[in-house]
Amino acid sequence: MLMLGAAAMALAADAPPEIRVLYLNSYHRGNTWSDGIEEGLRQRLTAAGKAIELSVEHLDSRRAGQDAQTEPVARALEIKYAKYRPQLLVVSDNAAFDFALKYRERLFADLPIVFCGYNSFRPEVLKGQKNITGVNEEISVADTVDMALKVHPQARTLVFIISTADAINRRVAEAAEATVLPQLAKRYQLVVLKDASLDEIRQRLATLPGDALLFLGGQARDRELTPAENGRMIAAASPVPAYTFWDFHLGTGVVGGHVLTGSYQGQVAADLALRVLGGEPADRIPVVMTSPTNDVFDYPAMQRFGIAAEALPAGARIINKPVSAWERYRREILLVLALLLLQSLLIGGLVRSMLGRRRALQALAEERALLEQHVHERTLALEAANAQLATLSFTDGLTQLPNRRRFDETLAAEFARHRRSGAPLSLIMLDIDHFKAFNDTYGHVAGDECLREVGAAIAKLVSRSSDLAARFGGEEFAVILPETEAPGAAQLAERLRAGIEALQIPHANSLVAPVVTVSLGVVTVQPVKLSNALEALSLADALLYQAKSGGRNRVVAHALE
Repeated sequence: MLMLGAAAMALAADAPPEIRVLYLNSYHRGNTWSDGIEEGLRQRLTAAGKAIELSVEHLDSRRAGQDAQTEPVARALEIKYAKYRPQLLVVSDNAAFDFALKYRERLFADLPIVFCGYNSFRPEVLKGQKNITGVNEEISVADTVDMALKVHPQARTLVFIISTADAINRRVAEAAEATVLPQLAKRYQLVVLKDASLDEIRQRLATLPGDALLFLGGQARDRELTPAENGRMIAAASPVPAYTFWDFHLGTGVVGGHVLTGSYQGQVAADLALRVLGGEPADRIPVVMTSPTNDVFDYPAMQRFGIAAEALPAGARIINKPVSAWERYRREILLVLALLLLQSLLIGGLVRSMLGRRRALQALAEERALLEQHVHERTLALEAANAQLATLSFTDGLTQLPNRRRFDETLAAEFARHRRSGAPLSLIMLDIDHFKAFNDTYGHVAGDECLREVGAAIAKLVSRSSDLAARFGGEEFAVILPETEAPGAAQLAERLRAGIEALQIPHANSLVAPVVTVSLGVVTVQPVKLSNALEALSLADALLYQAKSGGRNRVVAHALE
């Protein structure tokens, strides 16, 4: 299915753009990698200072498939660009590049092509083709492993998840098996999980020693998950730090990696495009090889595993770090301090000038009282600001439910308390069914409103003061039920499922129902039988996965005796 480009046509404009560039994206809007390429492409073309219009088309090949839709897409582009011809075509990733070659004579005859993000590029791909250049990416397995080992010098066990699911995964697997793994096997205990299912990976990760590191070099065998979802679920189940080779895993629970970003690929592709638009034949511009350029770390994941910033490589970038009170209120604090300093100087001046005179002393006392009142008011204002900041740091801004940070701290505290008391502890993991399809259909504004309504329904149904309902992340929510047996937890989960379905929020593209529904995983555990709270969370997540795999809009509950 062809998705319309973000750039509007300028047929009715008084002054048409000097240069027209068409960007053909293999995937859909919201794909981290290809959106990053578009961002880098736009930044560099804009900085060039020329009148360049960038039109964007999405093939949506990851979700709709590539082969079945090429002819309808070609026909749509043929109609759309028949009288609005671009001067240059930029394509990202294999699907768009293969499409451009297949329909070049029909759609893009004599049009220069700049490709980027092409997996497993070989020079023979361009044999018989003219006026093409591009950017080839090279993933460095060894660099990420070396970087991680410097951060964790105590590591003795290295776990690699690799697969042969697609070209880029196979390339990483081949590179690892050919050179990296044989060398590492001489000094470390290796665990290689190749083409394993998510359940198999979870079971193996649960047995890892504390001195292990995990490297996400491929996907699980469960292909219905996107790469980002796959990485998030594996990272959540891992009791040890996980590292990646791709930027789309960042922010999903992975600690970090030596990564090549889509934005950088887009910038390099834009540089080539500007050379071609400047008159250089594309054939005479060599294909550029790009390698990972950034050591990137995720602050919440660093906190989870106790990784200090001082342990990171020089120049490493930390993302998702919360803003401190000083950074947020620096100007206000400096203003208050300046005011206090000024008032102190005034007091000193008054004391020096009015010494020895009774009326002056009385006036000075009154001035001091006034200043003290000002200081008191400022102090109260700062205390109120700090209190508000503390509340905001534990609250999800969209749903007003407690956020992931509050959930993690509460779960750890309840788990410790239940281990002492021996009472049962229940967890509910809840996920909105086909929420990406909802966003694609109705837009992100409607998606946010859907999350707010679902959050309000959850808050209303989870009514005990001892319980905690929180936004876990994205379209996921979680509920902590202290001292709750399995039947009670399952009943509440069913009420949540029915209550959210009763909201009757339309969802035309759901594969489950015409309205928004949720899937729920419920686990009841005896904390004394588990080593930490993450094990209970992983069990609830696995049950949620069963609910989704079993058809969605259902509750899967289990009590761990």
